[in-house]
Amino acid sequence: MITSILDPADITSTAAKETPEGVQVQERKRVLIIYSLDHPLYKNIVLKLCAFLMAKCGTEVVLDLLDSANLGVLGSVQWLDWHREQIERSSDKILILCSQGVQAKWRAMCGDKRVFLREDVNSPLGDMLTPALSLIVPHFVRSASFQKYIVAYFDDVCSEEHVPSPFNITVRFKLMKQFEELFFRILDIEKHEPGRVNYIEGLAEDEYYHCPSGGALKDAIYAFHAYQLEHPHWFKDELVEESEFLTGKISAKFIDTAKTTTNFITYYVPGSSPQIINNGNPLHTTLYMPEKFQIPISLSNVQAPYNY
Repeated sequence: MITSILDPADITSTAAKETPEGVQVQERKRVLIIYSLDHPLYKNIVLKLCAFLMAKCGTEVVLDLLDSANLGVLGSVQWLDWHREQIERSSDKILILCSQGVQAKWRAMCGDKRVFLREDVNSPLGDMLTPALSLIVPHFVRSASFQKYIVAYFDDVCSEEHVPSPFNITVRFKLMKQFEELFFRILDIEKHEPGRVNYIEGLAEDEYYHCPSGGALKDAIYAFHAYQLEHPHWFKDELVEESEFLTGKISAKFIDTAKTTTNFITYYVPGSSPQIINNGNPLHTTLYMPEKFQIPISLSNVQAPYNY
């Protein structure tokens, strides 16, 4: 198993000179990500978040865009339900990324006008969010505990108003401001424990972008934020009329070119685990998770990091 080599001088604590106590995180966590294809720039944020979770956090990510082959064989509902059942039987999590599209599609499910987004129309996967909500929400509202579900949104490009009403009964994390707290939820570790406060090195709002995958994520968030400022009606521009959708009159210039482009996704070394460092008495525990390497991949051919 590959673990980090720790330098006590790098440990942030009032007892930094003491010999740290290492506690190994035994289980590599898996996260199923549910989101809406609001815009190409937002899709890029989701992909960069996946890269950050895999590279910096050593987390196994389940995302439809990264598993198109299996999704094509199983179908969207079966693919989603299979992963939901696997997570229900484990300590893994479902991360719901709320956005304007998520709220609009939820309202459509509740009786409002149906929503067709340009990215959904152009995607070979279609709208994955609506079947995901239809599967997840009934289990969520009947759940005795919400520990399986994590609700979040990128507050630079989304807002709390974009959180569907069923999810208002649980904590909503602001990304990347509260990413560290969110990751503690993924790990099933309490940030505040008797006599000490745990923290994770490199995941704070002012630190996460210091690694390659974090920097790419920050750039993606900034790009969409800047686009929204220049195009305040961007979401309406992304809506497609039902008649246009049914008659196939979508302009070719909107066809997603991601299938033919090569991107860089950063992977964590398989089998490696984060390591928690406790500085003895007080008060801080550090979790070191260094970046490992980058490899070029084609987004259309990438396989998800798990086996059926």
